[in-house]
Amino acid sequence: MITVLLIDSHQITSMGLKHLIEAAGNLFKVCAIAHSENEAWGYLETHSPDVIILEPDLDGGDGFDLIPRLLQKTTARLIVLTALKDPASHDRAIVAGARGILRKSDPHENLLKAITKIHEGELWINRDATSRILMQIAQANIPKKINTEEKRLGSLTAKELTAINKIQKSSEKTLKEIATSLHISEHTLRNHLASIYQKLGVRNRLELYVFCNKHHKELV
Repeated sequence: MITVLLIDSHQITSMGLKHLIEAAGNLFKVCAIAHSENEAWGYLETHSPDVIILEPDLDGGDGFDLIPRLLQKTTARLIVLTALKDPASHDRAIVAGARGILRKSDPHENLLKAITKIHEGELWINRDATSRILMQIAQANIPKKINTEEKRLGSLTAKELTAINKIQKSSEKTLKEIATSLHISEHTLRNHLASIYQKLGVRNRLELYVFCNKHHKELV
């Protein structure tokens, strides 16, 4: 027997679902009906459902955000039952961890089929949704392209970064004074600056100040 926890703030709908599920004989049993998020947590403490059916339109809460939190507390597989036709909402549910999507406009026999298939470890989503989700995963795994300025920043040595930070904070001081505060010679500081200018693509201290102000967080 597959035990099912219903989470649906619409009481008439949830009672209809319970009747539909249990009318199939001794194959399915609704172990509890939660009409709120708080009730759902309570029933998870006292029951061990095989499958959770969630209507994400919960009073006072977003059922889609509830999906990953529910799955952290239980080994049950989760189905989203919704009237929403927006594919993005369906994809959001699957990415969050739901194993299937049922629309309220689907034939009623699909509910029992979906519960059975998902309990067996399968997914209940259409081909279009599968293609969209796989594309999203593929795009998320593509390494981000490093822009030119990030490459320039990455080429700076630790000593050059120290020099830049000191120069940025000491705009009124001469190079000799800055070099003294860094405990290096003015000649060494000028060598650092020559390398910094070349790496960052700037020509003088003024352009270096502009670059530093633009990328302050990356240089700290």
